[in-house]
Amino acid sequence: MSKMNKWLIALLVTLALLGGAVAFWLHDEPLLPEAQTWLEEIGRVEGDSAAYYQLFGLDSPAGSDPQAAGRNRLVTYHQWLASQGPQKAMPAVDEPARLALPGDELCALAKPGCLARLRQDPAALAALLGRHDELQQRYQQMLALEDYRTLSQPSQSEPLPVYGVLMRAGLLRGTQALALAEQGDGAAAAALLQGDTRQLRIWLARADNLILKMLLVRLLQQNLDDLAVLYHAGLIPKPAAEAALSVTERSLHGAMQREFALVATGLQTLHKQSAIGANPDIPAWRLQLVFKPRMSINETLPRYLRMAEDSQLDAAAFAQRQAVVSDTAISIWRRWRNPVGAILVAIAIPDFTPYLAQLHDLDAKLALFNALGTAVPASANPYYPQARPFWDGKLQAYCFDGPLRDEQRRRCLPWLPPPG
Repeated sequence: MSKMNKWLIALLVTLALLGGAVAFWLHDEPLLPEAQTWLEEIGRVEGDSAAYYQLFGLDSPAGSDPQAAGRNRLVTYHQWLASQGPQKAMPAVDEPARLALPGDELCALAKPGCLARLRQDPAALAALLGRHDELQQRYQQMLALEDYRTLSQPSQSEPLPVYGVLMRAGLLRGTQALALAEQGDGAAAAALLQGDTRQLRIWLARADNLILKMLLVRLLQQNLDDLAVLYHAGLIPKPAAEAALSVTERSLHGAMQREFALVATGLQTLHKQSAIGANPDIPAWRLQLVFKPRMSINETLPRYLRMAEDSQLDAAAFAQRQAVVSDTAISIWRRWRNPVGAILVAIAIPDFTPYLAQLHDLDAKLALFNALGTAVPASANPYYPQARPFWDGKLQAYCFDGPLRDEQRRRCLPWLPPPG
């Protein structure tokens, strides 16, 4: 064989290897089976949910039907999604003036000075409740619905309920309980808040949205604080004990699926939003050199899986887990093949641990709540079973320690000062 032929063969082999290497470098891997399953499950929005419609329309104009408003808003969203796709946020829809909400005159009963302020003017308290009677009715109707399921798809265009309305309604229920207690019906006041607590826990078990899950936790914490404040003020009888959270109530599985799907949708549609993808003069393979959507999605999955699994742990196991360092770093080789994706994965996923901690903090508050009626609670700390609560004089509450900081004092319950 001549030198020319050998040279030509070597050149062809080199070119073939280079072509194969380039093709391999441009190739995006398939989605992991579990990632595909999660996305398919989220994509199946079947059936109906009166609870979803009620929440979605909770702030609809006075005199309207919240569920009908929620249905109409969902139809508008689906029309936008069909015409614009999931990568664009849907603009606000013009509607008549929405339901008026209470302002600064409303406060949490456990907030310093709130109870005394509301009690000193019974006429103003009655007027406040009268002005916002429709919101109270809508909230009560909403809690009675037990079929909650999110009916919108997780994406940049997904419209969200006005969650502030939900929190305002919860505060109003505490005020309503106070009014009942001031009228001498402390049993009805306690029954009102504990009935709400039972219904909120049903919602908590069904919530498949992280924001809603955390707001329900806040509403439950608020209810327990309100009951404790009213009890210590001598306005209601001792409330009935509450069970610790069940695994289903504590689970973040559905919420993590939606959070994963939201990030996955963003990664899949990034080429439609980026300067590179949007410029017809720059070929798509240039973007493929530095960004591979499915590889990026696969890299995010373990973090969501771990949080879904961790939400099955009890508080003590959760506390121990915080001392374990989890290796979720992307390998150097995969970072080289997908540099833009690696950066996006690093910055797009928040630390969900504090959200899970809030559920365990609620369990800690429940443990304190069940000790009402004693001068000093002897409840065991769910995080550290051998530990007992400590007195916080500034907050006028008993509190538990935990593995994470508790700047919002979620592991505390209002209490009378210890004797002596």
